[in-house]
Amino acid sequence: MEATGMQYSVSFVFDEHKATQASAYLLGLNKGRMNYMKLMKILYLSDRRFILDWGNSITTDNYVSMDNGPVISRIYDLIKDSNTDTGTYWASCIRTIGYEVFLQKDPGVDCLSPMEMEIIERVNSEFEGFSEWDLVDFCHKNLPEWQNPHGSSIQISIEDILSAEKKGEEYNQAIGEIQLAAEIQKSNYFMQRARKL
Repeated sequence: MEATGMQYSVSFVFDEHKATQASAYLLGLNKGRMNYMKLMKILYLSDRRFILDWGNSITTDNYVSMDNGPVISRIYDLIKDSNTDTGTYWASCIRTIGYEVFLQKDPGVDCLSPMEMEIIERVNSEFEGFSEWDLVDFCHKNLPEWQNPHGSSIQISIEDILSAEKKGEEYNQAIGEIQLAAEIQKSNYFMQRARKL
């Protein structure tokens, strides 16, 4: 998904296995099915909390502002494509039918840390009674990094998320920590891929 706006400096290498496991874990907490917009909002809010509290990303995804609030962009693309046999890891575990996503095979949680699973559980519990439209409304009213794109999309950087909640030296420290976490994640990701070759 392409978005307009400034390119950000802190980013993670998208790890489809980890993103799939995070999504499947959330689906498992919801009897194996969810409205796809609610799944994306809960994952975004989980990532946001993990970025703010731990200086790292659960899904390793990129974020954009769209009309219905923040969107995790690559997971959104996987959701749109998972009703066809794309041969992706995601499609082997998660299927989209209409506006619902279904867990069809549990991929396990070996890519997720206990703290990442705890954050997903906490955010899911916090918004359990919310519909997808309640979550859209919540995001519009409570997330300063979201900007109305008026039918388009605007990139949300990790810096945007941090600057919405942290100021001054606290912001500078958080940026330093997340830059280090992103570099470590990239190194680990490429080392694991090299071992599989």
